[in-house]
Amino acid sequence: MPKPDAARTSPPAATPAAMPAPDAVAEPTSEFAGFAVGDAVMHPAHGVGRVTGESAATVGGESLELVHFAFGEGRLLVRVPRAKVVANGIRRLAGSELIAEALDVLNTTPRGTARGITWARRAAELQAKLNSGDPRKVAEVLRDLARNVNNPERSFSERQIFEAALERLAVEIAAVENITREQAVAKIAERVPVAPSPIAVAA
Repeated sequence: MPKPDAARTSPPAATPAAMPAPDAVAEPTSEFAGFAVGDAVMHPAHGVGRVTGESAATVGGESLELVHFAFGEGRLLVRVPRAKVVANGIRRLAGSELIAEALDVLNTTPRGTARGITWARRAAELQAKLNSGDPRKVAEVLRDLARNVNNPERSFSERQIFEAALERLAVEIAAVENITREQAVAKIAERVPVAPSPIAVAA
């Protein structure tokens, strides 16, 4: 006869696995996410900034290490999770070679607009280039829109995109070459028009 259930020999209970110890909070260091405190960085929307520090925070039960950035001469402070710094488009300033390539783009032939393309679709493409953070793509936006600078009928949104591209490229050139923003704009203006030509007044 089979043995009663109570008399059956039970397998030895498994020894519970040791629970991992909670992650220790790392002491702040001067280097993190590939940057060091004081490093100049470029954000695709906020422009040139600097790394100012780091901290730890708990969000939704998850521990995050945050990297601190300051943009706009310290007027805008941004904290980004270390793991998402690259995904947010934050990078080191371009090197002199990349800036030279961006300036060379300004000397190339502007891209024509294909027939049937609406301004809304073209504006989205141009905005995507701006948001890429690549100075060469920002230069493409300037190059393609500069030929319309003297058109009094260009739309407000076109002017906005052009001015945003001019500002982003100029501030990065200024930071990389250690010159003023005005001097950087002048370098750009040697290659493409950056403002409407003055109207000659008859004597």
